[in-house]
Amino acid sequence: MCEEVFEKMLGEGGFFAGLLARSPSGRGCEPLYGPDLPVVLLTGGPGMGKSRLLREVRDRFAAKVPVIHLDCRSTVCEDRAGPEPGARSDTTEVLVEVARRLSTWQGAGGSFAFPRLFTGLVVLATGAAAGTTEAVATEAERYEELPQKRRLRGLAAGDFWHGVVRGSIRNLLTTLTGAAFDPFSAAVMNGVVDAVFERLAPRGRAELERIYGTYPGAAGQPKHGLRNLAADFQAGGEARELAEGFLFRALREDIEAGYTSPSGWLRRVGRPGLLLDHAEWPLGERLLRAVLADRRGGQRDRTVIVGTARRADGGAFLYGGLTSQEAGRAAEFRPGEGKPPPWTRDEDGAPERTPLARGVLLLRMPFLTGDQLRRVTERMQTRTQPEGSANRRRIDAAVARLSGGRPHTVARLAAAAASFRMPADANDRDLLAAPLRMPADSASEQPVAEVLVRELLLDQPPVRLPSEHRDHWLDLLTHLSVAHDEECAEVLLRHH
Repeated sequence: MCEEVFEKMLGEGGFFAGLLARSPSGRGCEPLYGPDLPVVLLTGGPGMGKSRLLREVRDRFAAKVPVIHLDCRSTVCEDRAGPEPGARSDTTEVLVEVARRLSTWQGAGGSFAFPRLFTGLVVLATGAAAGTTEAVATEAERYEELPQKRRLRGLAAGDFWHGVVRGSIRNLLTTLTGAAFDPFSAAVMNGVVDAVFERLAPRGRAELERIYGTYPGAAGQPKHGLRNLAADFQAGGEARELAEGFLFRALREDIEAGYTSPSGWLRRVGRPGLLLDHAEWPLGERLLRAVLADRRGGQRDRTVIVGTARRADGGAFLYGGLTSQEAGRAAEFRPGEGKPPPWTRDEDGAPERTPLARGVLLLRMPFLTGDQLRRVTERMQTRTQPEGSANRRRIDAAVARLSGGRPHTVARLAAAAASFRMPADANDRDLLAAPLRMPADSASEQPVAEVLVRELLLDQPPVRLPSEHRDHWLDLLTHLSVAHDEECAEVLLRHH
């Protein structure tokens, strides 16, 4: 693995210390970029170390600043949303998961509260499938720990809410108890919205007016905005995506409030981070699209968003149907080339017509250099091959040629080569037959080629691979391997 480059990015004065404005040791750092922050996308194919780098960022910084790591390929949130599809989605469950983790944050400044997000979630709860006030109350009570910070006994509850404690949501709906309604019935919706606003202190009411009054079609009226939010969520498709994106904005507004309040300004340090592994999956793309559109429209927040992307251009959704050349390429940073470049948002004309790619910084995951690759193979063969032996030199050359410097492939080939002797008349490809014993299954060995095919190809098919190709993905990839550009690949697909 490219340890030197990783250390430069993750160290005391590295890229991520500047991005999070906090070093791994807890020392404050000069903030990199801002107040308009780019979304950082780690780009590179399978085996380039994107997921490992995100985990390293979490492990090194999460004790000093609030850093949340999410796997957008996981189906956990989708499974949680399944029982109530009219009131939840995988996106809302991700937002709830982030809020719950931050509501228990024990670092500098203490936990966060999410009254703005809570209000939108409670309105969505009126879509509970049973259509009764009991069902709505049960759904809304899932979020009761979110609107207020955890406080010591005897301390005031703050000035946003007069007090939201366990059971209060059910009490708010007592006037409708026993009635049955269709999901999103006007009576239930109005009862919930009115009840929420009755519990607000003046500051809280003004804050919800500022946020939900800007929802499309609200005309400055927060109750209209909340009703439109619920209706769009229920409508599905692009309308639901709009509602989910707005709730993501409410989450970031809550996080921002945790820093800009008088106590937060004095006690909180650095910037919070949201790390989206496998962000090329639909869930990750929806989150990225929402934050990029908000920031393009002028919304500013200090939440650092870092995701992964397999495509070198970051993903087709960033370019609005244009090619990356037509839309203007996103800014790039290659860690091996020195300091990160300056970044500013480059807009042409109306912001809404500016490609989302202008709000992105692409961090190119590095290939291993010849010296770095040689050090990896030497570490693996220290006890098996003398320094400068002919076999070691041949293995070094074979690993370099077969891996192309891709870190995961280098690591697997070097491990397999540790106890493998190249035949006298061998060529480099013979190394692919070297047996590799996996740590999780030490009882059996497999040719290293089979391990790499499974890990890098079979276990990581394209996100939007059509269903008719899934059963023979490897055959299809072999067929397309002779293509030297996208147009050639399309010809092969059409004529075979």
